Amino acid sequence: MRNVPADTQSDRTSGRGEEVRLNEDGVVDWLDLQEEDFAFGAKGGATLSRRDVLRITALAGTGLVLGLCLPVRVHGENGLAWTAPFEPNAWVRVDPDNWVTITAGRPDMGQGVRTSLAMIVADELDADWSRVRIVQAPADMARFGNQGTGGSMSVRSSFGPLRRAGATARAMLVSAAASQWGVAPGSLRVERGVVYDDAGKRKATFGQLAVAASKVAVPEADAVPLKTPDRFTIIGKATPSVDLNAMVTGAAVFGADAAPKEARHAVLARPPKFRGSLKSFDDSAAKKVPGVRQVVASGNGVAVVADHTWAALAGRDALEIVWDDGPHANLNSEAISKQLRAAIPELPPVQAAKVVEAVYEVPYLAHATMEPMNCTVHVQGDRARVWVPTQNPGNVQNTVANVLGIPAANVEVNITLLGGGFGRRISADYAAEAARIAKDVEGPIQLQWSRDDDMRHDNFRPASIHVFRGGVDTSGKPIAWHQRFALASGRDQAMSERGPASQARNRYGIEGTTEAALVGLPIATGPWRSVNETQIVFANECFFDELCVAGGKDPVAMRLEMLGMDRLKAVVRLAAEKSGWGTPMKKGQGRGIACFAGYGSFIAQVCEVEVTDGEVKVLRVVAAIDCGLAINPLGVEQQVEGASIDGLSTALKAAITIENGQIRQTSFSDYGWFEMADTPVIEVHRIVGGEEPGGMGEVGFPAMSPAVANAIFAATGKRLRKLPIRRVPE
Repeated sequence: MRNVPADTQSDRTSGRGEEVRLNEDGVVDWLDLQEEDFAFGAKGGATLSRRDVLRITALAGTGLVLGLCLPVRVHGENGLAWTAPFEPNAWVRVDPDNWVTITAGRPDMGQGVRTSLAMIVADELDADWSRVRIVQAPADMARFGNQGTGGSMSVRSSFGPLRRAGATARAMLVSAAASQWGVAPGSLRVERGVVYDDAGKRKATFGQLAVAASKVAVPEADAVPLKTPDRFTIIGKATPSVDLNAMVTGAAVFGADAAPKEARHAVLARPPKFRGSLKSFDDSAAKKVPGVRQVVASGNGVAVVADHTWAALAGRDALEIVWDDGPHANLNSEAISKQLRAAIPELPPVQAAKVVEAVYEVPYLAHATMEPMNCTVHVQGDRARVWVPTQNPGNVQNTVANVLGIPAANVEVNITLLGGGFGRRISADYAAEAARIAKDVEGPIQLQWSRDDDMRHDNFRPASIHVFRGGVDTSGKPIAWHQRFALASGRDQAMSERGPASQARNRYGIEGTTEAALVGLPIATGPWRSVNETQIVFANECFFDELCVAGGKDPVAMRLEMLGMDRLKAVVRLAAEKSGWGTPMKKGQGRGIACFAGYGSFIAQVCEVEVTDGEVKVLRVVAAIDCGLAINPLGVEQQVEGASIDGLSTALKAAITIENGQIRQTSFSDYGWFEMADTPVIEVHRIVGGEEPGGMGEVGFPAMSPAVANAIFAATGKRLRKLPIRRVPE
């Protein structure tokens, strides 16, 4: 994929770093820009100075192109921090054909970030939304910094700078029109991509002004006013995805669609048991399968390369492989639970009118994205081209380079749409496998994982056990809270082990202690939707409910009394109101509530269930969300709905279990997930307001499973503390 394409080349017009030229390929030719202090603002993560908006010039006719130095998140000695890149890492382009094109460095895995980012720029620009498009930048950490998508950061980190960029482009277009008409810029107005001179009864489209605007000096940042929220025309409006039409017509390019026509197709046989290894294989039968071209030992497995995926899979089935099962061939879920429990020390004693103790347990989970892992690699001497659905383009670029023994700059990574991510595609393991196979194959190869591969060789959400001891006083108010918990730690530890103890502290101001232990196990783990919050919030919100019940207190009333965050209390109040909290339900039915604050947003979810002969049916979910300024309310609603379904699925159906050193589940048939018939009515109520957007991708999941478990208790009087709850025991 190309960045800022142009038909011709221009000369460099300034040595000050204010303007940048395009090379003969139509790609930005980057100058060495001086590093300057980045202006961090209270709004939008950062602001843009004049030096952070650079005019990129080409020969006449190519329009207005602005390069933006958006802030990037980097790891330093003191953890994550914002920093300014040396070079532009996003672009706004206004072409003479009236198209506004925004180039984004971060991938979209279905959360709608491409749409939201475009909406931010288009609103401040006063563009015609029907003439706005967004294109994906390739991987380049030198230019873009961290391009990763995760932690609900893409919109939050880019909001302020993108607004400033849109406003700057707008000011330059208005300045060009004012100069042509000989009027003051303040006398002109802009609406839907047209600049109007009402007094002179003249108008000009952005396209007509683009070339002239490209010659206007970039204005000082504080000279360009931003809109007040009451003037937004695109931000805050329910807007379908910019990729929706391509998706429903089949034109959208996901990783599985991206391979060149001449590509061969590969699958990989991997050791079935944890930390197993390849001893030997016989490929004679596999090579007889029509369409199979090559069989090669690759890494710790055997790759079959064929004309099409069906032949590759059939060839893999025909392989005769002898595996070394390794030292964990007898590992099972029960043994893992015992190891986790053994890592948790005794809790401190509690002095209270009533003492409550509880142990909660959650299993490993697979990401189970709709699009299984895949990657296409074409090795050409000391260079390589890659097509990949990834949440972490820089990781793919470095990984492929390391496997091939070439510089990272020689690896071109083309980022496709992602058929789901949820943290799974932060890892580059599947890209490494594809690169190893590509070394031994002439021409491009596409490695495709099957659903079975995807389920059994994931970087799983860690299993964990949580032990609590707390108490209430004579008035029924919770006064003590001690918790110890253990998280399984696999080979991919960095993301799953970050700050679990600090995340777990209760939000209710209850005195107590929190400690976390990490237990090394041979099962690869990685971030899963909302990372450690997936386990911690389930246990904490359920235990708080237990304390409320022990003290004879209503769970909503006690949350409103003890929560220290006004915005969190507001969503609890709204969810309770909209769900009819406190109104009678039929026998065997119950309501449960849970809440969560994180990623800059606040949510409460009420779940209504019915339990009949041990079977749990979810009747209704009512969610209340405060995400600050909702860039795209439709996207907010969709994220809450999707995350709620994930939460219901993991509460009532899904689990990864281990038997004889391997994953037992192979597909959705035995890794239960909610289907349409299971899915209840989901209501999403939003608190409207705020000047800044909060994150959304992670927010809707954590409180859903405790709301379900609390509802089951309300319906049956039975407190079930181990997920998934497939049946309520008699």
